[in-house]
Amino acid sequence: MSLQRLVVSLGCALALFGSTAAPVLAASTSSNPLQPAVSEKVNRPIHLEGAENVRDLGGYKSRYGLGLRVKSGRLLRSDSLDKLTDADVSRLTQGYNVRQIVDLRTADQIHKKPDALFEGVNYMQASILGTRSNYDNDDEGMYKDMAFKPAAKKSYHRLLTQMAKQKRGALLFHCSHGMDRTGTSAAIIYSILGVSRKDIERDYLLSNTQLNVTWAKPALLNQFFDDVQMQYGSMANYIHKGLHINRAQELAIRANYLTARK
Repeated sequence: MSLQRLVVSLGCALALFGSTAAPVLAASTSSNPLQPAVSEKVNRPIHLEGAENVRDLGGYKSRYGLGLRVKSGRLLRSDSLDKLTDADVSRLTQGYNVRQIVDLRTADQIHKKPDALFEGVNYMQASILGTRSNYDNDDEGMYKDMAFKPAAKKSYHRLLTQMAKQKRGALLFHCSHGMDRTGTSAAIIYSILGVSRKDIERDYLLSNTQLNVTWAKPALLNQFFDDVQMQYGSMANYIHKGLHINRAQELAIRANYLTARK
């Protein structure tokens, strides 16, 4: 994490502490291209008291069938869950039927800010960056590690394998800010589900909107895709050969998370 991100994060935490109001999406109508407008139809934001960057991945069109879209209420992404209130936990478990949480943070980050307790919900740690928690100002290096580091590929494999198995309930995956590690994970998931690069980028940039920052950069997401393309030839090859997700698992993910219903 860079010093700039740390300073802003502390400010956000202080602003959130003691507040009982749902976070305000101050940039939701911004003309800043790095902060796309939020929507209630696709990537619907989930307003919680103890987390600011939570949203539903559902709604986007898929290229794998006429009228197919990503199911709403089945895949959720978020920032750290350590400040969730009892009402937040209740909303996620009862309102969204969250049954699985995949924590993409390092063991050190989890130790310092453990997730709120979700009774009856399965929990999995899948640290994308292994044991390294700090990249200072080296975002490019971090994104390269998030593509090729053995820990990263193992973590994506565990996340995707769980998705292939999970027939019911919602799966929530998150890191610290819900932006970088969560962003590359979402990009891989959306690629399997046949979502366009344009929509993948929009989902990625919505973290800027919800956190009212400009940390997420299209160039970083493009670097992730370009690095994968250069080494594996395509995202499909990366998923099959790099992440060791087989065809049956890929089809199961599509069956679980795509729908023709509007």
